[in-house]
Amino acid sequence: MMIENDTFEMYRQKYADGHKSNNTWGKRLETLAKVIPDGFAFIQGERELTWKQFDGGVNRLANSFLDLGIEKEDRVAIMGFNSIEWVETYFAASKIGAVPVNVNARFVPDEVRYILEDSDSVAVVLEADAADRINQISGYLPLLKHKIVWGNDVSTDMLDYGELMGGYPDTKPEFDWNVTNEDFSFLFYTGGTTGYPKGTVWDGEMRVRGLDMMLASAYGGSPDLMNPKIRESMGNVDKLTMINKLSNMFGTPIIYRAIGSSIRTLVACPLFHGTAYQANFCNIGCAGLTSVYLSTSHPFKAKELWETVEEKKVNSILIVGDAFAIPMVEELEKGDYDLSSLTSIVSSGVIWSPKIKKRMLELMQNVRLADALGSSEVSSSFSQSSSSGEKDIQKLNVKLTNEGPNPCRCINPNTGEDVKPGERGEFIYGGYMALGYWKDPKKTAKAWRVIGDKRWFFVGDEGTVDEGGYFHFIGRGPTVINTGGEKVYPEEVEEIIKTNPNVRDAAVVGIPDEKWGEAVTAIVELKADKRATEEEIIEFCRGKMSGYKKPKHVLLVDKLPRAAAGKLERKPLGEMAKKELGKSLSNLKPIP
Repeated sequence: MMIENDTFEMYRQKYADGHKSNNTWGKRLETLAKVIPDGFAFIQGERELTWKQFDGGVNRLANSFLDLGIEKEDRVAIMGFNSIEWVETYFAASKIGAVPVNVNARFVPDEVRYILEDSDSVAVVLEADAADRINQISGYLPLLKHKIVWGNDVSTDMLDYGELMGGYPDTKPEFDWNVTNEDFSFLFYTGGTTGYPKGTVWDGEMRVRGLDMMLASAYGGSPDLMNPKIRESMGNVDKLTMINKLSNMFGTPIIYRAIGSSIRTLVACPLFHGTAYQANFCNIGCAGLTSVYLSTSHPFKAKELWETVEEKKVNSILIVGDAFAIPMVEELEKGDYDLSSLTSIVSSGVIWSPKIKKRMLELMQNVRLADALGSSEVSSSFSQSSSSGEKDIQKLNVKLTNEGPNPCRCINPNTGEDVKPGERGEFIYGGYMALGYWKDPKKTAKAWRVIGDKRWFFVGDEGTVDEGGYFHFIGRGPTVINTGGEKVYPEEVEEIIKTNPNVRDAAVVGIPDEKWGEAVTAIVELKADKRATEEEIIEFCRGKMSGYKKPKHVLLVDKLPRAAAGKLERKPLGEMAKKELGKSLSNLKPIP
């Protein structure tokens, strides 16, 4: 594959205080270690690190990186599931001005090669399970100079993570360059469900300061989820004022002293995806909260999650939709756990079924459930919470505004004009965002556009606007199914199918069809003790949606495959459906 060279200078932005280093991860960590040195930073199994201890470990690794010759803006890839080593590597690279690069730990060798080659990574820090895949491709990567592995089985041609750290002091690293808010801080690769992942380019201002705004806007949208100490300091103010005040407070010694390490958040979804990364690093940099990771970070085990909540007195859990929520509910129904410490569960990345939320609330009366809408390309989160006292669980909606620190609109993408109430349009965001797609000026120009005098990111989410100015999410534009000239959003159909009492999980895709162009096809996983036929699933949908949205094919599977983060990978699901339903699409006979 041919990959063009690129340089950060093509993306660099200038800011009023850009020469400073207050909005860098290294500065945030040093402040935490100074202000709350004995507060717990990370917990994983029996390992518990204070902020002082964690900072010391990061310094050791950063000093080793410098000794290996890693310099400012060199890319350092991280490949593994959630672990203390993952975040140590991220902060160590950041401290010296190197650029962390996320790699999906489930990628096959060709996919890993693409990321490492596209990012021009000079080093990769990896979990032992990934060693064989790295060895298969390292000969094709002339820029990759260092392979550092954590875990038990260390390959002979790789550096041992623990031994490497043990050879260096825990003192602050020294180097001959500055690390500022305007510097290259992160090369984050998106999920890649529609092809190879795209690298999003971030500087410190947009990434670190942007996550301050993300937490502020999330709290502003759901103030009932806010820590009482913060809420009391806000007073009786409107939402916009609250967001502004919060954003200026986060990341400061005042907040660290007030709530640092007082809240424990269990991150169940993988850090190499945007949902977990943004929420986890938001909690770290903004408020110094304690991060809890499961001892067995993959595959996900609901029993271990609830045992960890009970043992470690976890206050909040971060998940991605039904892929995590369904087994969590099933385990709660058969287990007996002390969950008195738990106050909230936050889901982002995919739609969380109202049926599953309702059952979760029935099992945990005092826990609030929050939906969050965001994107890997922006530092923003729009949230809405639900409680057991609510009769109906509403889907997330977002108040549109062209003002303030978190501007968002719903427009006609062809005209750039705001849509009228009842009309369908595309959601765009104008706050803190990535600087572009790495090595892809065409996609950058398409996704980030200037309207008037302001730069906006076209998120890809489509929906309608009501009379009150709220955006109601329908689905993601790239996944829309065009059947007989009508648009069908998979999320709409999936949500209805999941209300069937026999269904455990469902995905909807479009497969080529001679008559319809694309045929709406449902891939359904039934509950273990339930039975249903394809015809019964289709009949269940009748009357609950427009006729053109009703599935024309149903494929029953033992287990619905999902990505590590819990998201549906619709392209491979569509290929699977085509293969299983028949090799010749012309011979497919849709059920009437």
